[in-house]
Amino acid sequence: MTKFIGLCVLLFLASCCQAQDNTWYFIRHFEKQQGNDPHLTELGQHSAQTLIAVLKGKTLNKIYSTQYNRTIESVTPLAVQRGLQVTLYDPTKLEFLADKIKDENHILIVGHSNTTPQLIRLMGAEVADLTEADYGQLFTLNKSQDKVHLSTQNLRANELLKTRLDATLQKVLK
Repeated sequence: MTKFIGLCVLLFLASCCQAQDNTWYFIRHFEKQQGNDPHLTELGQHSAQTLIAVLKGKTLNKIYSTQYNRTIESVTPLAVQRGLQVTLYDPTKLEFLADKIKDENHILIVGHSNTTPQLIRLMGAEVADLTEADYGQLFTLNKSQDKVHLSTQNLRANELLKTRLDATLQKVLK
């Protein structure tokens, strides 16, 4: 009986010590105006609202952003809705940020066309570069033990609106 209890304790301790699954969300800021440190366009503001809907029901513990208007404005509606503060990070120190967030779970990081793919790569996933025209992709990175899985979802407000309008039109035409 003592051996059985000892085995149960060992199994329990082994299950408690297994590597935790982690989930990180990455986005590039949404559509921006022109100029130095620009704000979001109206479409970008709508895309920021779409982010709230897409992450509804998903756990989110922390939000990171660079110090620029366009990145902060991309996540502020979500932060307000969730009661979270936006933590600023330095986009020139991505290795430092990657090391820091590897121990965190259920976080969102908003960046730029050059920093978002670079940060995802530092986290262990392969991703294509983004262009200046690429807005609204939500990258979800899941790490379970030593395996990393990356998925993407388009959040662009105009693309989602077009999809919804197409679906409504199809219903009307039937």
